[in-house]
Amino acid sequence: MHNLHFILIKADSATDAASEAENRILDWGNDNNWRSVGGIASEDGSDDVENHDNGAWGLSFLDKEEGVPREGTYFSRAVAYLHRDITRPLADLPSKLLGFSDRLRAFDPERGSPSQLEEIGRKLTHLSEHLYSRGAREHGKEIPELYEWKFDRDGLTDMTGGSEGVRRYLVFLDMHS
Repeated sequence: MHNLHFILIKADSATDAASEAENRILDWGNDNNWRSVGGIASEDGSDDVENHDNGAWGLSFLDKEEGVPREGTYFSRAVAYLHRDITRPLADLPSKLLGFSDRLRAFDPERGSPSQLEEIGRKLTHLSEHLYSRGAREHGKEIPELYEWKFDRDGLTDMTGGSEGVRRYLVFLDMHS
């Protein structure tokens, strides 16, 4: 399975952004997880790379995504894609929570499988990650983190705090797990 994880980083060029992102996550993963850098979008659109390592996520994948603006830089379009992905799972949240409640009430501790509870837990964790990110957006965070430092999940990790450079880049990390 290929996952798209964005890395927000400051660098002097797209190549530097890819290199810095790779160096920062060098020790992450194992033999079953490999990664490559796909697209690299510069904030001002002046230094974009369609697909750095021929990853599954080149910049042009955004051209086919429903609900993502067709105009603007690839950086701004990737941010719109992320915002869409943050809010989409939260649609109809009350009914989803009622569904979890119904499943928990119906769970038979004598005959039920632990995997049933684990599945509910994973789905609740997924919703909580999205709620945190939505909350960050509502409090003015332009590009909120989602599943930060969990590169095998679709999300975003902000590494600008530890990076230097003249502009921000979104590095499209193609994580295969």
